[in-house]
Amino acid sequence: MPDNNDINENSIVLEQNGDWLTIWFNRPEVRNALVSDLMSQFMATLDLLQDKKSFRGIIFRGAGGFFCAGGDLKSFKAMGQADPEEAREMAETTSREIAEMLQKIKSLPQLTVSIVEGAAMAGGFGIACATDLMLVTADCKFALTETRIGLPAAQIAPYVVDRVGYAQTRKLMLLGSSIDGEQAHQIGMADFVAQDDVELEVLENYIKEQLQASGPQAITATKKILHASQTMSTDEYVDYAVEQFSDCLLSEEGQEGFASFIEKRKPMWAKAEFFEE
Repeated sequence: MPDNNDINENSIVLEQNGDWLTIWFNRPEVRNALVSDLMSQFMATLDLLQDKKSFRGIIFRGAGGFFCAGGDLKSFKAMGQADPEEAREMAETTSREIAEMLQKIKSLPQLTVSIVEGAAMAGGFGIACATDLMLVTADCKFALTETRIGLPAAQIAPYVVDRVGYAQTRKLMLLGSSIDGEQAHQIGMADFVAQDDVELEVLENYIKEQLQASGPQAITATKKILHASQTMSTDEYVDYAVEQFSDCLLSEEGQEGFASFIEKRKPMWAKAEFFEE
């Protein structure tokens, strides 16, 4: 976790642990809301990670025990007080920026994990849903509160639907009511739920251990295949899956995987200690 010297100096703090990187949202004084400096640093970080194959896993987490409060409400209010034409342009820019942020998270080649403590509201809810896995504390809160301030959760909707299905998303978005971590786990939104800090650390390490057993290239290919299965036609998907499977089978990683199985040993990628710096 960022120490006191980091607070307010960097809105995003990066913490490396072996081949894992934790991205800390570091504006606890505003509950890690997506204020301009945090947003710009976050987007730049996501861009850098697109080609960072040295990292196998990316964790998203909020400093101060709070995941992310979503959009910057003060900036939203300022938009409403601007000239109508200027206000619309600002609103459209903000909406597109949120869409771009979520797509960047979704398209990262590494395994992504959101660790949600405190609360994930609005845009923070969307970030958590855009990651591959979600680990939550039992008492954390989730809410899509946009309708309660006269807005739709426009860019977030597809990611929530992908997580929990249309019916649950409809209820969450239209009512704007909150659910806790236990409820999020029960409806299939959260993949893991921890009762306390000790269990949270145990589950985080479990995810890291499980990833260590899988080939990095295979993880990236699997993410691409899963996305393609939801967006391509049947014929397009078959051809794409053939290509991905063949590339992996014939790759150095694939050949190492077969060799390790036949020789009854761990593959090379599973031998490194993931706790090493």
